[in-house]
Amino acid sequence: MFERRLGVALLALTLLAVIQGGVAIWAIDGARQKVALGRVSSDLHAGFLALSDSKHRLQTWLSRAQYEADADPEQRDALLQEMRSHLARLQQLTRTLATGAPTELEQPASLITERQQALDLFDDFLQRLESQDPGGPHYAPLDDFNKFEGRDLRLTMADTLARERTLLAKQRSEADRSLHQLMLMAALTTLALSLIILWVFWHFARALRRPIGELLRGAQALQRGELSHRLDDSLQDEFGRIAAHINQMASELDQHRRTERDRQRHLEDLVDTRTRELEQALTRLNQLSKQRQQLLEDISHELRTPATSIRGEAEITLRGQPRSEAEYRQALQRIADDAAHLSGVISDLLTMARSDIAEWQVQHRPLDPLSPLRDAISQASTLGRLRGIRIRVAHLESALLLGDAQRLKQVFGILLDNAVQYSHPGGQVDVEASLVEHQGTAVWELRIRDRGIGLPDREAARIFERGYRSPEARRHRPDGQGVGLAIAMLLMRLHGGQLQLDSLPEGGCQALLRLPVHTANDHIANDHTEPSDAHRDR
Repeated sequence: MFERRLGVALLALTLLAVIQGGVAIWAIDGARQKVALGRVSSDLHAGFLALSDSKHRLQTWLSRAQYEADADPEQRDALLQEMRSHLARLQQLTRTLATGAPTELEQPASLITERQQALDLFDDFLQRLESQDPGGPHYAPLDDFNKFEGRDLRLTMADTLARERTLLAKQRSEADRSLHQLMLMAALTTLALSLIILWVFWHFARALRRPIGELLRGAQALQRGELSHRLDDSLQDEFGRIAAHINQMASELDQHRRTERDRQRHLEDLVDTRTRELEQALTRLNQLSKQRQQLLEDISHELRTPATSIRGEAEITLRGQPRSEAEYRQALQRIADDAAHLSGVISDLLTMARSDIAEWQVQHRPLDPLSPLRDAISQASTLGRLRGIRIRVAHLESALLLGDAQRLKQVFGILLDNAVQYSHPGGQVDVEASLVEHQGTAVWELRIRDRGIGLPDREAARIFERGYRSPEARRHRPDGQGVGLAIAMLLMRLHGGQLQLDSLPEGGCQALLRLPVHTANDHIANDHTEPSDAHRDR
């Protein structure tokens, strides 16, 4: 019932709004046309004034040219060109006004004819001036400048300007009258539509007051938790059906409330149980934190031992009597060994600290990976000579990558150091780099192969875990900390590359590294950070 009445009212209001909009558009279009014609008339009046000014300045030049031999002819040509431009503009405006002039203007055809005749007269006059040379034998004297074809050009210009002023005033008056009518019409239609809307609103407000009040009182009762309250559902309309649904909802809510109380008691028991479990987990975390602190203290203690050894060895060597070259070499060798050990301990300490409190910084810039690779090979060769390991460089192919040269050198150094450290004395490490296509993308691929202890298949899945070292690795190199390969894997992820370690059938391991080749479409931010959550070695 209310839905049908409301639909009829909305349809009527929509039709009235459409009618109002159509009338407003019609009135606005009429006013726009008159304003546009008024603008054209204004341009015509201004154009005739400009033409008159150009004619007067040309007359002045011609008068001066009769008495001055050095008069500039280019100024005359410029004035003639200016007059020609004004005439062309006036011709165009005349055609525009002729096609759009309203019928209620007084004698519009005669006005257009007189204007066109004046423009034709000035056009013929301008053609005569353009064809004459001021110094030639056929040049008209100054007294005849304003006389042409038996007509006074000054009087013709004055009459034309008077007609244009009269027409301009009339068109402005018409435009003002149209705008006034438009405003009056808009005000009346808006007022009428507003009164109709107010009447419709008052009618529906009076009809809806009682049922809405009943629904509001029922909603307030339900909000207070009075689920036993029931609304009057005897009305035979939409509100009666709504009241019946609300009554049914109140009954269901009452049933759900009782069920919810039972569930709440069960949930409280679960919360108590989970709380105890969380307290136990927190206790375990505190214990782990203490263990980590103890580990850092142990490593700090290890730093003091090699540092003291280096200082003591140096002081004894300096304070003693002069020694032979062999003795000095032995002392320096001991100092170098202690320094290497100290460097390893410091690196491990910094790595373990960064894994929890810092972020790795990687700058992505165009670079050739062979430069950091050769630096890493040079450093690894020194360690290889001490251990009797030969590093053989095969084919190295250049490429353009986006990455951090220092970080890539760190990755290459870790892989080469692992290959040397886990090789047998007298062994060989092969290094090869090339451009290949992997999964439809061009990549730069680095292969580092050693003939060392190898990698058991059962250990391959855990080789990049934090602090993990296989039993074979611990036996071969007891002083390792298990952080290198984890660092390399993290840096590869930051560069968008891939790293894997595979066992070779003939013995030893192969480190395979792939980095995407930079193209013009690549867009990588200059600085990227990612938390380092694991640092390990083999």
